[in-house]
Amino acid sequence: MEAELFKELEDNDRAAVCELVNECNLADHTNYDTDLDGDFYYIVRNDDKEESGIDSELIAVLSGYFLGETIDGKKVIEVEAFTHPVMRGIGFFSMCYNSLRDDFRDVKIKFMIKKPLFGFDDVSYEHINFDSDDESETEGFLCECDSHNGSESDSSLCQGAFHGGSEDQNGEKPFRIKAPVPFVIPDTYETLTAISAVHVYDELLMEKVLDHPIADPGDDLCCKYGEVHLTGYDKETLYLYGLLVYDKYLGKGHGKALMKAVENYEKPGKYKKILLQVSSNNVIAHNLYEGLGYVETERIVYMMV
Repeated sequence: MEAELFKELEDNDRAAVCELVNECNLADHTNYDTDLDGDFYYIVRNDDKEESGIDSELIAVLSGYFLGETIDGKKVIEVEAFTHPVMRGIGFFSMCYNSLRDDFRDVKIKFMIKKPLFGFDDVSYEHINFDSDDESETEGFLCECDSHNGSESDSSLCQGAFHGGSEDQNGEKPFRIKAPVPFVIPDTYETLTAISAVHVYDELLMEKVLDHPIADPGDDLCCKYGEVHLTGYDKETLYLYGLLVYDKYLGKGHGKALMKAVENYEKPGKYKKILLQVSSNNVIAHNLYEGLGYVETERIVYMMV
């Protein structure tokens, strides 16, 4: 057996990949998209079904694509990896990973791991806490606009800064969200740490059910204090894709006011929920949304090697 590299998938292989991802979703209670859309794929075929004891066409697949960004001068590849639930722990992930490393030598590899939708409190899932006592490990400017990705800008909804373990003006260390990951099963964690992968951050999807249905405000609620941008996500959900407070109005509650203006939009419509995305590193934004009643519905863990 070997991991075959493909730039594109034929219809039969794409169907087999969908089948494998679906098998993993059923076993792990996850919701990965079964139609992987990568720049390349590593596939391990189930050539001897009698020996493996499974009917699936594939044993493992690793899908990756280039993010179009660099870290330390190296291009970044984001990958998702799947091994048939019956065939885990015997080296098929390592086979795909080693082939990836041989073919792409000077890159950073970012692993995406989804939290199970349910069942992550089962005995098979072990609580693994990535939080460290070394407060210097996390540095970056925190703002409520995820698009800044930790960098300062001329106009942002930044209501404070967090630089590792530094103290604020009152001599107190700022609050930091811990990153417990109870849904990374031991095999996954041990495999990734064995190749020196480190936890970098989590991406959270948060949602709130509104008191009454509203129309899509679009960009209508932008004002002199800042901007808020929404678009339709599905037939009853709005997606918040931008929230900004201009620099001179920071720290005065305008972010909360903009969000309340959205939730109380005067034009009635079909949208009953608002969905948004926030990084676990973005403490200020997370606290704002949580304080307004937004509830985490999905979490993605990112680990880098």
